Amino acid sequence: MLIQNIKISNYKTYLSLDLDLTVDEERPIILIGGANGGGKTTLFEAISGALYGLKIESKAHFMELLNQGALNTAKQEIVLEIMFVGKVLGQQQKYKLRRTYVLNQQGKPLESVSLNMNGNNYVYGTMTAPKEKAKSEQEVNKIIKANLPEELSKYFLFDAMQSSELLKKNVFAQTIQDNFENVLGFKKYVQLRKAAEKIQQEWAKMRLDAEQEQKEYNELCEKKEQLAKDLDNCIAEQDKQYKYLLTVEKEYNFAKEGVQEEINLNKKIQELAKKIDDIIKRVSVYSGDLKIFVENIEFELFLPKLASNFSQEINNILHIREKLQKENAGAYPIETLKDVTNKIITYLKDLSLCSENVDEEQVVAHIVALQNATNKENPYNYLDEAEIEALSNLVERSWSNRFITLDSQRQDLEMQLETLDELRLQKQKLEQTNAGGNEAIIKSYEGAQYQLENLRKQEDKIKAEIQSLEKRIHQFDIQVQQVPDVKYDTLVKLKPMFETIADNLLKKKKAQIETEMQQKLNKLLIVYKGHVAKVVLSESVDKFSIKLYHTAGNEISLNQLNAASKQIFIQVLLMVLRNLGDYEPPVMIDTVMGVLDNESRDALMEEYFPQLAEQTILLCTTSEIRRESDYVKLEPFISKTYTLHRNVEEQNTTVAEGYFGITLNQ
Repeated sequence: MLIQNIKISNYKTYLSLDLDLTVDEERPIILIGGANGGGKTTLFEAISGALYGLKIESKAHFMELLNQGALNTAKQEIVLEIMFVGKVLGQQQKYKLRRTYVLNQQGKPLESVSLNMNGNNYVYGTMTAPKEKAKSEQEVNKIIKANLPEELSKYFLFDAMQSSELLKKNVFAQTIQDNFENVLGFKKYVQLRKAAEKIQQEWAKMRLDAEQEQKEYNELCEKKEQLAKDLDNCIAEQDKQYKYLLTVEKEYNFAKEGVQEEINLNKKIQELAKKIDDIIKRVSVYSGDLKIFVENIEFELFLPKLASNFSQEINNILHIREKLQKENAGAYPIETLKDVTNKIITYLKDLSLCSENVDEEQVVAHIVALQNATNKENPYNYLDEAEIEALSNLVERSWSNRFITLDSQRQDLEMQLETLDELRLQKQKLEQTNAGGNEAIIKSYEGAQYQLENLRKQEDKIKAEIQSLEKRIHQFDIQVQQVPDVKYDTLVKLKPMFETIADNLLKKKKAQIETEMQQKLNKLLIVYKGHVAKVVLSESVDKFSIKLYHTAGNEISLNQLNAASKQIFIQVLLMVLRNLGDYEPPVMIDTVMGVLDNESRDALMEEYFPQLAEQTILLCTTSEIRRESDYVKLEPFISKTYTLHRNVEEQNTTVAEGYFGITLNQ
């Protein structure tokens, strides 16, 4: 199976995407880069969703998946379309699978599916008649399963980081067994064995003579079936607890040491409090400034406008007045003239130089008349000095329109106020976290540990009870077998037959798996590079185990491998099983480097990714596939490179060719 194209409309961060994923035979890798939160995982989910469908449960769930940019469009719908090619019964087929999701008038999510296989169309949807829908859906699912069954997809479309994080203790062993059972097709024989066992028990119950024996036998079988379910639930709950313990292990260790980021937490709380106080203070200052502005609006708004409109006229008045003052600089005031005239006439009279009848008033009037004859008249004499000063201040003052500043402050504060509730909520959550502190984390972690220990004991107890029940059931089976019955004898043989088939399949591929894994691990498992003497698989699927041995002769404990080594081990296992399995799926890896060190990374670049599959899609950041080193090693094997760009403002992801600005050298 090879994916050729993926189209996405209105799904999560993607408003619209049409991505070519075809590869050249000699260049099997497609490299897709993007920053954290840029849309890599969403692309990963979209491909899986296009193949197997989105499980949209409600209107709220639909709205969570719908791209924000599609909220105001005429038709709100999510569309996922994938084109791929694959061989079915030896024939190459081309497929186009399209899934569309909308809400009906009642807000219920509806799905419509169309699959085109070399021109043959299969269409169905939520509103299709049940009989017709069941037929078309069965055909579509059969086609998809023939290329890559959904239960197998998690082994080929996976997050490398999660694969390393989840491989702990018995979960690690269970993961390995799941890989073998699913990828190599053993699981169906395990299921057939269980089905045969159940039918055998039902037939045995019918053949028991006494009613009481039938009742007791039936109760034993039902109890065993219930215990088997309890065992599955117990193992699933253990897996859940393992995952939880893993996610909080770091915080727990910090808490035990008493340094669980309390300083940083308090600092964040203080920063948030400062932001909140700053917004409130700015609002208060703005309110005060606005009040003053309104109270003095004539000074703040009208006078600046008046000064602007009449500045030319006022400047003309002041200019003329100043000019006249300069021209009339030689004129004397009337009082000065009277005083000077009086003194001169008195002096002349004392010296008998003028008549005693000279009239001072006439002399002063004559001088004033002479002054007036030579000076120009001031047309603005009606303005007193205070008024002149006011006019001068009006045009000379530096006016600023504070309304513009206040309006800008208002817009800024409105944006700040929109974040106020969110800031308060963040602060409240941090305070609650801080209030619980280390004690809450320690209590939660150790509570999970205690629960996990109880689950292990419960698992052992359930297994012991099942063994005990099997012995009692077997006694009834022996009793039934004493009376010949062809059908019962056949059913008895079915269970071991399916076990034998699965075991024989394992034995058939056992040597190949062991050899290939040893070779790959000696190159890729850096901590034991060149020192893996052998890989040994068990010969039974039911009690499956896989062991590594050092060249020194001792067993290498898989559970003791660090997270990076476990990731490498699982990826090697995936590669070997893919090579020996019944399917040829593409491999798509998110967070490709997970927790790997530099040496392990280099080994993957050179010995793993180029030979992994006919099509390998890698989703990564520049810290995983580094441009200056890792990219150079991979480039000869790359068919296409893309970079995802997240537009925060428009809330969508777009794609550009090239890897973070590097154009692929073909």
